[in-house]
Amino acid sequence: MMKKLIFTVVFVIGFCMSLSNGLPILNAQENIKSEYSNTTKTNLTKIFGEPIYKETSRQSTNSIVLTVENGGSLIKTQDSYTATGILKDVGNVTDKSAFITTYQSDSGNTSTSTGHGIITTKDGEIATYTGQDLGITDKNGTHTYHGILIFQTDSDGKLAFLDNLIGLYEYKSWSDGKKSGMIWEWK
Repeated sequence: MMKKLIFTVVFVIGFCMSLSNGLPILNAQENIKSEYSNTTKTNLTKIFGEPIYKETSRQSTNSIVLTVENGGSLIKTQDSYTATGILKDVGNVTDKSAFITTYQSDSGNTSTSTGHGIITTKDGEIATYTGQDLGITDKNGTHTYHGILIFQTDSDGKLAFLDNLIGLYEYKSWSDGKKSGMIWEWK
């Protein structure tokens, strides 16, 4: 349990530093990858409690290759998503986002992504976020992304609690097409 907590704190601090000064986290990537490999199962619920958001569906709406450099050793893509989910104390919401992902062949099965998104309720409330994550693909082809979201909103309604909230997320995509996404509040 303590090892998972230390890993989570190191992981989040790395993301916060990267978001605050705009520098990528590639230097810390190998340490995170190594620590992640030693953890049999990441379980943020044990550390942060129940998720504040559970995704119910996700659809990739657009994927564009932005850059291929050094003979394919560096690839950047831009991907857009539309998801629906259930937000704590709010109900059904829509999440639209776009992330730029960098894949480096020398880093093996890892990638880093940065992006922005917007969460909307059925009655028109809006919250935006900025995010960054580290993606790892295992030997079975399962993609797991661990990241951080920083929310902002001018809402004084149901989404008001998201203003300046820091969320930690885990998103998984299996080779059979199944997907799962959850966000926890970092308290």
